[in-house]
Amino acid sequence: MNMQKSFRDYMKKVFLKYSIITIALIFTLYILSLYVTFMVVVVKKNNQVNDRIRATVAYEFSRYRNTLDKLVQNEAFQQVTEGRSQLLEVNHILYPFIKSRPFKGNFVLFDKNGNIVTTSLYKGNVEALKSDYLMQSLLRDTDLRDGIERTVDYSLFKEGQSSSYFFAKAIMTDENIQGYLFFFLEDLGRYFQHSADLVAITDRFDQAIYVSDQKLLAHVGKVNKHYLEGNTATIDNNTYYVTSRTIHDQDIHIINMLSINTFKQSVWIGLISFISIGVVMIIVIYLVLPKIMRQSLQSVDSLIHFIQKPSKGMKSQAFEEFQMIQDEFLIKMDQIQSLMQSNVEIAEMKRKMEIKQLEAQFNPHFAFNVLEMLRFEILFDPQNASEIVVSFANLLRYNIHYGSTMVPVETDIKYVEDYLKLQKMRFNRRLDYSIDVDESIRDIKIPKLIIQPLIENSIKHCIEDTAHLDIAISILRKDDYIYLAVKDNGKGIEPDRLALLQQSLERGTNDTEHYGIFHSHRVVQLIYGEQFGMTIDSVHGEGTNVEIKIPLNKGD
Repeated sequence: MNMQKSFRDYMKKVFLKYSIITIALIFTLYILSLYVTFMVVVVKKNNQVNDRIRATVAYEFSRYRNTLDKLVQNEAFQQVTEGRSQLLEVNHILYPFIKSRPFKGNFVLFDKNGNIVTTSLYKGNVEALKSDYLMQSLLRDTDLRDGIERTVDYSLFKEGQSSSYFFAKAIMTDENIQGYLFFFLEDLGRYFQHSADLVAITDRFDQAIYVSDQKLLAHVGKVNKHYLEGNTATIDNNTYYVTSRTIHDQDIHIINMLSINTFKQSVWIGLISFISIGVVMIIVIYLVLPKIMRQSLQSVDSLIHFIQKPSKGMKSQAFEEFQMIQDEFLIKMDQIQSLMQSNVEIAEMKRKMEIKQLEAQFNPHFAFNVLEMLRFEILFDPQNASEIVVSFANLLRYNIHYGSTMVPVETDIKYVEDYLKLQKMRFNRRLDYSIDVDESIRDIKIPKLIIQPLIENSIKHCIEDTAHLDIAISILRKDDYIYLAVKDNGKGIEPDRLALLQQSLERGTNDTEHYGIFHSHRVVQLIYGEQFGMTIDSVHGEGTNVEIKIPLNKGD
């Protein structure tokens, strides 16, 4: 069953898939950017505001406490509460202090009976303080030796001197209480009104020391606990991000709130817009994708048509890459055609060489000589006659039945030995030969019948003009190459004929009578490449050396 898919359908699915993935990735990045924006613009900013308020409150409260501790031990304060005149000096200390502080305040100095010695309060507020039951109860019933600080009714003082928190401590002389010093903090709104949208400062009982808006209060001056329990709070349909932290070792809580209504609206509008745009984009992509695919795949269709019917004149419609594929395809086609042609030529050359060898073996003159030798040897030396028959049969069998193009060196050498044995029997003392084969390459495969034509050429052209022909055959390995050489001491080749023969080998066309040499050279080049082949060195009157160079190749 054919399970192949259409490339067009595959590309359509991939394009749609990655379009959706891209939109989803952008959406994820958008959500991430919203988160980062929220953390930086809302959370980080609110935390920084809280840290700044906490640092300021902690510092100012500490200054009031430390100053209170020093002043109750001041001799002038002790004397003034005892009725001795030091009032001017006391006022010179108190007034500059409360006016120099960022957190403004008012002071009240009581004697041990609860009578006011000096104060910065207005007259009306002094009367309100005297008539306040809680304050009088505090002076009467509470031990203020170690000091005390707590919230006070915000409405106690009028005329712009309202206060919600005070610090108080007893003035001691010889373990006896001589009076009391109070610092009443004025409304902190003047300091914190621009710090955040909403700010609340409470004591450990959640009593409000300061609130920027009365809607933060629940009842009896306490801040609504719901605003202290989570990171967000909703007040009058407005959502706030809440940061609540405590000043360590002081039990003072700082709560600041930043409105995130605008941010929420922006997020919702952005999400709805993004999702809407994403859906529209997917629909548009789905609708226009077929047209895009048709235009995009025109070059693919053209390439398919080109592969089915290749033409060197055809050009890709638009893209350089497809034209490169077409050009490369043509190059590979040409290479394949060239290889096919080379294989045909190799086969044809091999066939001609084998036919030539077969014809030579069955040449009437060659066969007559062998049979004539055989007749005499049968009469005078039957054992030698048997060897002639075996060698002659081996030659016929190798030529006719040994079908492989590449044969081991060992096999071809046996053929050469049989051939030379017959020639030796024919020419007797007029012919001698030697064979030198490197033992390490006997199993290496070489082209079949590559050496015999060189030996035949040497005997054919030299035996008649040479009293004693000596042929040396060598097959040796040097580095990664094999050198096959046939050297004789014959009459050599005349310089003009040698030059013509060498030119014929270089051109690859045979214009001489040396068919065997040319065919061996051409077969080597067709099998191994143009850089390999045959070289001929000859000195007229001294001899000829023919050498074939091939690469070391243990394969087929």
